[in-house]
Amino acid sequence: MQAPRRELHLFFAAENDRAVILYRANSSLYRLISWRTIGDHFEPGQWLKTGVYETSCGLSPDGEFFVYGAKLRGSSFHYTALSRVPYFTALEFHGDLTIASVGGYFLDKGTVTFKHTINEERHSRLSCGLSVNSARKNWWHSMNNRAAGISYEDGVSQRASVQVKRGKIPDLLECYHCDGAKLYRKTAKGLELLLDCSDMEFEPIQAPYEGVTKARP
Repeated sequence: MQAPRRELHLFFAAENDRAVILYRANSSLYRLISWRTIGDHFEPGQWLKTGVYETSCGLSPDGEFFVYGAKLRGSSFHYTALSRVPYFTALEFHGDLTIASVGGYFLDKGTVTFKHTINEERHSRLSCGLSVNSARKNWWHSMNNRAAGISYEDGVSQRASVQVKRGKIPDLLECYHCDGAKLYRKTAKGLELLLDCSDMEFEPIQAPYEGVTKARP
């Protein structure tokens, strides 16, 4: 029997030493792990029994919030959720979405944008204190350049900028190496093992806050 493909996806906070690891144990089992990169303190968090789309995820610049897109279990639909690190329990939940419309990222530590809410300049306030900016320009990077009315060069530049806002910061990513369930730091002497998730097993973990299972009115 073929072993499951395990992966670690790293997201770094732009304003401090906080980071989060999205651990893929298999195609329908994921875990969030909080990480303080100064001192390498890890806090294993909540598991989620469904598929999570790494390219739909983002970490807030202060490392407090995580936005992700995932498969809605028992359904052909998908959803976008906003949570507190290191939990998947949703503070905001938007279901009945297509795979092409899930996900989001943070414009700054107080503002999130969701792909499914694209429209003209519209701002709203969430119960968790964050603001939502739904401007279409936030998602030009995911559109055809001609349809978005921007040049190829501008499209490439914006995609790179959005990656950084998601927490995929090139200078920090370059310092580490992921091999399956193992995280290494790159050093002058070679790779230094920081974390091995191989032996982690599912356990139910309750978030220390109340979650929602549908969009708030």
